[in-house]
Amino acid sequence: MRKGWKMACLTFFLTLALGGCHKEKALEYSIAVSGEAKEAGTVEFLGYSINVYEDEASNPCGTCQQQPVHLYVGADAGETAQAISDTVERADDLWDVVSCEDGDVVLREKEDGSIQEIFPLAAVEGLSLKGTARGRQVPQVSGTGGEPAGKEQKREFPDDPQRLAAVYGPSYELLVMLGAEEKIVVRADVQTADFPWAEKVFGRIVETPMLNNVHTSVNFEELMSFSPDMVYTFPRQNELNQLSQAGVAALPGETSGHLEGVKKQVREYALTLGDEAKKRADRYCQYFDEKLSMIQEATDSLEEKDRPKVYYAGVDILTTYGKYSDIMEVIQAAGGTPVSRELEAGNRTEIDYEQLMKWNPDVIFLDHGGMNHGETVEELLEEISQNKVCQSLAAVKNRQIHMSPSGVFYWDMGIQKILLIMHMAEILHPETFQDLDMEREVMEFYQEFFQYGLTREEAVKILNRESP
Repeated sequence: MRKGWKMACLTFFLTLALGGCHKEKALEYSIAVSGEAKEAGTVEFLGYSINVYEDEASNPCGTCQQQPVHLYVGADAGETAQAISDTVERADDLWDVVSCEDGDVVLREKEDGSIQEIFPLAAVEGLSLKGTARGRQVPQVSGTGGEPAGKEQKREFPDDPQRLAAVYGPSYELLVMLGAEEKIVVRADVQTADFPWAEKVFGRIVETPMLNNVHTSVNFEELMSFSPDMVYTFPRQNELNQLSQAGVAALPGETSGHLEGVKKQVREYALTLGDEAKKRADRYCQYFDEKLSMIQEATDSLEEKDRPKVYYAGVDILTTYGKYSDIMEVIQAAGGTPVSRELEAGNRTEIDYEQLMKWNPDVIFLDHGGMNHGETVEELLEEISQNKVCQSLAAVKNRQIHMSPSGVFYWDMGIQKILLIMHMAEILHPETFQDLDMEREVMEFYQEFFQYGLTREEAVKILNRESP
């Protein structure tokens, strides 16, 4: 009896011991970051990517809150480590963040044994990542840790793309102008969200499937379900990397600091579409130059005292554009002085009332009303007029607050930017441009580049930012 009891106990403890030997140990992975980002690109780790932008001007989302974790050139080890931690916490799928301090991030798999492989680390020039796994052995996917990531590669495009994805905001109107609307298989939600004129003017936009929330990020799996062979998208390197790995050609949109960037982007789009598109691009660029020259012939000789101080607002009254945005050139070409021309920023940058009061603009233009679920331009106009803080502004006192038209898309972003220059010049210098018929200009533009015949009444509605 005693012998049998001893054998049973021995068997029990052996079973526990052997079971313990086969139990998977939890995997921990630490990432040590050093250095400082010296160029744009991506930081890549464990299958995740973080965009590194040159500056806010090159970030397509600007300062909007709902966007992926990102960094800017100049980010140090601590900022990069924090971005890695934030990315993992947002993903909330495979890893938990154990700690993040002094440039070191420690991660632990959520479920023991769930991680089957570890992807290589890569970073932009100036940053170095070193990964260390502890707990159990896991194979590492081939790759050199710490090598520069996201450097621009030579782009290759299909000879005759037939399935186009118009993801980047202005891409739909641009592709229509180049004669390629029939080939668009998917588009972005923002291209109709605030633009009823797009639904009226563009023949297929209502029936074309759309991707939601593209300003934040693009759902790659959903995009691929449309089998595009050419994608016109945002300059977000991690998404461009995904497309490249999938063998799909992509052309990122540009946020240029100069008006020449408008024509440059038109020609780049045309190069992906063939000879007919190139002819249309040439015609647009010729039109752009002719109209710009017409305006500048009258405004270039203006003295500073004759140029009204102009503030251009987007999204809300305290969101504006800085020295790295081509809106500075738009205002100058139209005969104004941009009050934010020394602001170290690009597009859609927040300021405070104190700064606005200091600038005290003579004229305020409002654009992007309704964007990012914000107030409409009409609501902003009423709010500014009633705001006690703003009532001391020269522009408010003299009732010089103007709504920027949009039509089929924002005039400050796409190919209608030349219309914005003409419209602004007419407002800033009505006597100089008393012969400029903006209604006719809008009608001719829509006929020439969108093949849509606007009535004069419709042109008036667009200029007054009214719906069809």
